[in-house]
Amino acid sequence: MMQSIGLPLLTSQFPMGLAAEELGADLGRPPFWSGPTWPDHLAWGLDSVITAVRLMLCLQPIGASIVARTQLERWSSNLQFNSGIDQQPGESTVAWLNRLWAEPGVRPPDGVETPVGELFADLSELLHGRGRLMPLVWLDVADVTEMPSSEHVQMLEAVGNALIVSLSHIRTCLATAAEQKGYEVLAETINRIRLVAPARSWLPDLRTFLWPLLPMFIRQPGVEGPLGAMATAHRRVISAMQAGREPAEPSELWPAFSFGAHRFRALLAAQHAYQWERKLLGDRFEEQGVENAFTRAVLAGEMAAVVARWLRQDPDKRSPADALAVCASGLRSAQWLWLEDDNRGMGCLRSVIEQVARARTWRLRPERARKTEANPNCTPRDWIEGAGWRRLNLLNRALGEFAHGSTKTNWNVARNALVAIQNTEDVEQAQYTGRTHALTAMIFILSVECAAWADTFGSHLGDAYRRVVRIDDAQADQAIEALLNRAWEKRQTPLR
Repeated sequence: MMQSIGLPLLTSQFPMGLAAEELGADLGRPPFWSGPTWPDHLAWGLDSVITAVRLMLCLQPIGASIVARTQLERWSSNLQFNSGIDQQPGESTVAWLNRLWAEPGVRPPDGVETPVGELFADLSELLHGRGRLMPLVWLDVADVTEMPSSEHVQMLEAVGNALIVSLSHIRTCLATAAEQKGYEVLAETINRIRLVAPARSWLPDLRTFLWPLLPMFIRQPGVEGPLGAMATAHRRVISAMQAGREPAEPSELWPAFSFGAHRFRALLAAQHAYQWERKLLGDRFEEQGVENAFTRAVLAGEMAAVVARWLRQDPDKRSPADALAVCASGLRSAQWLWLEDDNRGMGCLRSVIEQVARARTWRLRPERARKTEANPNCTPRDWIEGAGWRRLNLLNRALGEFAHGSTKTNWNVARNALVAIQNTEDVEQAQYTGRTHALTAMIFILSVECAAWADTFGSHLGDAYRRVVRIDDAQADQAIEALLNRAWEKRQTPLR
């Protein structure tokens, strides 16, 4: 079922990727990199759709929604620039997006009937741990053995529709770029590209396409071989078409080739990063470092999911249950994207830091939590302060920059804030470890909160979990206090 939902979104990948290459895009570029040229940037938009589809196929709604929303914001910014339709003072983002994309002259996204602003609102609500798409999170963390219901399918289609909106504008941008180069036939061809069609072939074994790029995975010959074969077939079809020949491979397979070529480039980038880190750290390089971090993330995420399921049984605890469920889903996506050097993993951590603060507020200050929940305009900062973490606002804001994709955001500057928060004397190495520190800090904070919530069901449960993850409450409090102080000390660090 999941392939029938996700693979149709890859229909246009091959023809639009070919068009981007004809316009000068480097299709050997790592998928996470937006590149130095406009054609590269458009190709990155195509890669982002594949990234989101992969997360959808893995039932990771937080990660898929982060990618879908940042792309929606990115291409809305481009449309705003070209149309001159600005957001007016007092106008909500939802209303502005509805007006922007409904403007005469804007090509309607293929088959998408929901107003764009409403799609944006649905994604945003999910990332804040509420709204009509929340059942997708529970399908991920608690009901994963169940078949998605028709309601789940409709919710996944909302994420898919947001991706179609972005694809529609990427198609327009590619056609415009072709016209500006005088490639009239190419422009006409691009404008006729169908964005979505029912999948006409299935991938018999998705594991190679979906598994996280851990070192133990990327070194397996059974991984590089199949993905390399898909990338080779993808290049073979492109070469045939560029030479004016009919490709030997049927067109039903082209979306799968694009998917495989994307994953092969991600694999090569991960292998290169792994070797580069080995060279950078020298004797300090830890062979099992990434796997150990992954294990800690799994233990934290799975415990968050377990506690969320326990809390869900009490109608009065649905809000902290939702919060911990989002933490479980968001942390997994954060680490999977981090493994691929994708900045949007930090956007997933924005959901994690907000929701772990929400859970903590419910545990320590339930009355304040009820008032915050009742406020329709509550912000992540409200939960951060409710949790007693006001000094952590810089980390919250920095991660928040990665959760958005408009031209107002600057991920490079936000990354500098993550670098500044670290506790390290090696300034040179710190430039490369800001995101890693943010990830490990959130794994630790979530683990501490899960242990505290487990105590509410029985101290023996919390103590057992602490022994597994090797957490001592006194030392944990000291470590979190030190993080709060560092973040407060660097609170004037610019983010844009």
